[in-house]
Amino acid sequence: MALKINRRPLLALGASLALGVWAMDRLPFPEEHPLLQLILIEKPILFAAIKYGYLSMLLSTPYILVSVIISIFYIFAPQTENATGLAKLPPYPEPAGRKDLFVVLGELHHAKRPEPAPDPRWLVLPARGLFTGISVFGAIGSGKTSGCMYPFAEQILAYRANDPEHRIGGLVLEVKGDFCHKVRTLLTQNGRAADYLEISLNTSYRYNPLHNDLDAYALAYGIASLLNNLFGRGKEPFWQQAYTNLVKFVILLHKVVDGYVTLFDVYDGVINPDRLEELIRRGEERFRSDSLLIDPEAFMAHPELTDEPFDVDPGLKRMRAPLTEARRSLLESLNVSFEVESRPGQGAGAGPDLDTLREQFEAVKRWFFHDWLRIEAKLRTSIVEGISVFLSLFDDNPAMKRVFCPPKETYDPVANKDGRYGIPVPSFSELIERGTVCTLNFPASANPGLARVIGTLMKQDFQRAVLSRIPQLESDRIERPAKHWREVLFLCDEYQAFATVGESDPSGDEKFFALSRQAKCIPIVATQSISSLRSTLPGETWRTLLQTFRTKIFLSLSDDFSARTASELCGKEEQLKLNYNFSEHGQDAGVSVFTGTATAHRSTIGASKGYSVQRDFTFEPKSFTELKNCQAIVLAYDGLNPWPPTYCYLKPYYLDPNRSYFEHLREGKI
Repeated sequence: MALKINRRPLLALGASLALGVWAMDRLPFPEEHPLLQLILIEKPILFAAIKYGYLSMLLSTPYILVSVIISIFYIFAPQTENATGLAKLPPYPEPAGRKDLFVVLGELHHAKRPEPAPDPRWLVLPARGLFTGISVFGAIGSGKTSGCMYPFAEQILAYRANDPEHRIGGLVLEVKGDFCHKVRTLLTQNGRAADYLEISLNTSYRYNPLHNDLDAYALAYGIASLLNNLFGRGKEPFWQQAYTNLVKFVILLHKVVDGYVTLFDVYDGVINPDRLEELIRRGEERFRSDSLLIDPEAFMAHPELTDEPFDVDPGLKRMRAPLTEARRSLLESLNVSFEVESRPGQGAGAGPDLDTLREQFEAVKRWFFHDWLRIEAKLRTSIVEGISVFLSLFDDNPAMKRVFCPPKETYDPVANKDGRYGIPVPSFSELIERGTVCTLNFPASANPGLARVIGTLMKQDFQRAVLSRIPQLESDRIERPAKHWREVLFLCDEYQAFATVGESDPSGDEKFFALSRQAKCIPIVATQSISSLRSTLPGETWRTLLQTFRTKIFLSLSDDFSARTASELCGKEEQLKLNYNFSEHGQDAGVSVFTGTATAHRSTIGASKGYSVQRDFTFEPKSFTELKNCQAIVLAYDGLNPWPPTYCYLKPYYLDPNRSYFEHLREGKI
């Protein structure tokens, strides 16, 4: 076993003392020698110098010999592993027993060297740091799911699991189809099996992304923004404006007439103008108020009435128009005889809600007859095709249509009391406050485009519910400061499949993550690389999205762009750089006749070693590509102060967290 550097001088000193004592006993100073006796008589000082010099050599000579032998042994003996790798970690805080919310990211050793330390500790992120977001980047097989997503989910979902007022709910998105089963297992192990809600093609739950309290414009804008993120944004803003306008009025028409709309209804209304005209006729029947009836002859005799909305009533064979005081006064001034037809319960005094719906219906009619039908047919076809390519996903798949476009009766507790139409998913606002964990189990292998569409719509619905908590939370802080608002988890594996940005638009993940801290949301996302986000999102918007996650965990990266970007994010620092210089000098130099090279009769060789301070990357890009499995470089933020970048060793869910990473590595378990 090789000797430690700091123990070699002590060992050499101890051995030399033992040999010196032995030599003093076996080779004492010969004081009785005649010559020495003569020196003692004549020069006693010289005698004392010789005597003590002899004794000193009995101690110093063994020290020199022992030091040489130990040095040779240290140089040529085989080296063994540093014993500090066996240093014991502090006890791992069990998630179920924690009184405060925090997440253990991994174990810390040396900050800038991937070596074990004699005093390892935990890298702990408190609650205020969790609210600022965690992003995990790691290539395939680097351990981002087993070392980050599973352990982080377990620590958050197990926090105060037995307390109905404090246990955490949220939304879990993934594309592989196995993460949901792991979440269910974690909840079951912590006594929270009832808090699990899974939306998939095999469950009885029904989820309509359009069945919420948002107005038609907000829903249409979200669909148009999602369309741009999925298929790319064009340079001409007209198309997004046209998509938004068409979808807005189709949604509004369904909500006004039927009080309910699905994505299939929007698709059907977009591609089928006859369907829109049918809805308009039904709306006219519903919102027809007190009417003015005149004879057709009187209408034809007065050109001033052509600007008024008179329509032919086939049953009465008379002209009909809604009753208004201005219209009544006009007929009286023209001496046109008229008749007032009243519709009980449908008049202007039927209530403010009905009046609002009637005004919205009139707005839809103005758009349809004076805007949509006046657009050139070819242009209308282009607008319709741009939307139908997206919405047709909910028509050609019956299972998708059944789950995500359920009939209106699904939300009627009387018509659906036996559950024949499925179980409607409550609003995310309700699920969040109940501590429910909602998961989307729709693997991308089944239909990548459809999986992304549904996941993104569900994510946007969740984000709106989370942000709506902010004014309520701020109000309760003043009026009811003792009330506890539970934390919310947003967990997304393979985040590049669901990422959306809005750039100058008011929607987008970067807007949500910038505001979600106030709503006590814990966003944790994982993706394969920064390049994955770069290739998914338009332009340079990936930079805006990346900066919203204050804590960044970099596992092994396999592409140069991600490694270089991660290195730049870790920053630079002043470092001592070692420099060597070698020089050779010769006198009377000449060229050898035999070899043809320069030679000199006298030459000298010199070497110099120096240090210089240079500003360089704290972690070179190469460091990120050479990370081992479950080994990471972390840029952490505790909610108040950023921490310097450091090596961190993750704790895979299938290994004992109380044993060191280096122990598992030596045993081949990582």
